[in-house]
Amino acid sequence: MYPFQISATEAGNVNGRLCALDVRTRSRGFSLVELMVGIVVSIICTLAIMAAFAVYEGHKRTTSSGDDAQQNGSYSLYELERQIRTAGSGLVQGTRYSVLGCPINAASGATTLLPATSLPAPFATAGWPLTTLAFPVLVAGGGATAPDVIGVISGNPAQQVFKVGVTSTTATSVVVGNSFGFLASDYVLGTMPNGSCTIGQLAATPNPIPITTTTLTLNAATSPATGLTNAVNLFDLGRSPVFTLFGVDPTTNSLVSFDLLQRATNGGAGTIPIADGIVQLKTLYGIHDGTNDGTGKSPEAATVVDNWVQPVGTVWGIAALTANTVAAQAAIAQIKAIRVAVVAQSRLPERSTDYAGPAALVIFPDLPSVQYTIATQPQFRYQVYDTTIPIHNALVTQTY
Repeated sequence: MYPFQISATEAGNVNGRLCALDVRTRSRGFSLVELMVGIVVSIICTLAIMAAFAVYEGHKRTTSSGDDAQQNGSYSLYELERQIRTAGSGLVQGTRYSVLGCPINAASGATTLLPATSLPAPFATAGWPLTTLAFPVLVAGGGATAPDVIGVISGNPAQQVFKVGVTSTTATSVVVGNSFGFLASDYVLGTMPNGSCTIGQLAATPNPIPITTTTLTLNAATSPATGLTNAVNLFDLGRSPVFTLFGVDPTTNSLVSFDLLQRATNGGAGTIPIADGIVQLKTLYGIHDGTNDGTGKSPEAATVVDNWVQPVGTVWGIAALTANTVAAQAAIAQIKAIRVAVVAQSRLPERSTDYAGPAALVIFPDLPSVQYTIATQPQFRYQVYDTTIPIHNALVTQTY
């Protein structure tokens, strides 16, 4: 054999040892140092990701909360403006027929609805009177800090907008000289010899409409048990008249409404939430007192707002305006517009490290003599929505 040759047995042993060495080399795991370095790197990456996520969530929360406040505030103001602009419809035509300012009586069968025996919160605490008077818009001022309450009354007659003389009445019907324009299921308001007004609803029949007979049958379920007995004139309020209070519920931070007629279609005897995130509602009366008329005033000057006043005090407070006095009637005649401010609050608080808002908001800042300063919570974001609404139906100077 040559010197460098090995036997087959020895070659097999060498190959076996090499294979075992290769297996041990390939199956070796991480060392402790390598594991510790990997864990530290993972923790650093996790912390970086969480920090970026926290910043993202903060911006997302701010954006979404701000969007919610904007939507709630703008919708609340839209709903109030829509109702106030139509205030007095179906009523102001009765200025010469003892409608404006008359105490309203309403009942559902034997159950008296108006005058109310009680009102739900927040309207009771705002001092809204239990006796409702037929004025287009009135406000119960909440003073320096509490929200105001706005009361709106209007009709929506489809055709009949003027008064109709009553020929005779019974507990279940009203006979009129001309029934043109009255529709089945319309609400009607009758003026009484004692200066009050009574509301009833016409029966759902005959159908189809309009009614062609001069005898208007009442719906017993939504009219007083005595009907409109002794009514002198009749006014059509349409199928969906508005006898609604608007206010802010501080327990839920929401704008709510209450139907004074307590109709089941409008929520019955409970309050109806309109928008969440509303924490304040303040108003001003725009009055025409003649201070800016000048010597050669035009007919339009009587509709110009001369001054803005808060709905409080012995002249413009709700108790003063609803008093049965000549001064109250004169004051109400001066109201030509209403300015409304709604304060919306974000749903979630911000972190103190991310945001700190002002400690107070100024409402109606352009009117220093009648503005309000409202305390806020600095970790919430606020948005004020402010608009001036002319009371169109109060501007009607020609009556029939």
